[in-house]
Amino acid sequence: MSVTTTQSTKRSTRTTGEMFLRFQLDSQTCAVVPMLQTQEAIVLPAGRVSVIPNLPSPVIGLFNRRSTLLWLVDLPEMLGLEPIDRHTHSYDIALLKVGQTPLAVAVRSIQGVVRFAKDEIESPIGSFNPAFTPYLHGWILQERELVLVLDPEAIINAKVFNPSAVEP
Repeated sequence: MSVTTTQSTKRSTRTTGEMFLRFQLDSQTCAVVPMLQTQEAIVLPAGRVSVIPNLPSPVIGLFNRRSTLLWLVDLPEMLGLEPIDRHTHSYDIALLKVGQTPLAVAVRSIQGVVRFAKDEIESPIGSFNPAFTPYLHGWILQERELVLVLDPEAIINAKVFNPSAVEP
């Protein structure tokens, strides 16, 4: 696993607990995903993404990474937040992998790696917009800021990527 960013990162002073990749979804929403399900974080030039017509709007397109074609998804849009500008010069991307299934998600900015204990994660039920709930493992209060703990498996298996799973 590698983490490559060009922006300054918030460093946690914690040295115990599980590691999570932290990123910004919009100006007010910060989230994390477990590092165990994160291959790497990269900045990808927009010109390397091939836009594919007639796909769900959160799907930005395809790109080649180390001889593998990966789907690039606008994670904020998928979660019902403001979409990432498609006329940008580059995308901040977290490469997620659950089992053998990879998925690249575009976020506003990668903020680095943080640590906290899994038992600090609070239940998301009844706390958030119902559109978020299927993709949440929970939330945590970190440095007086509410941080969403996302579930990479739920994101990768979202109905938006599998039209046959969408009920009529």
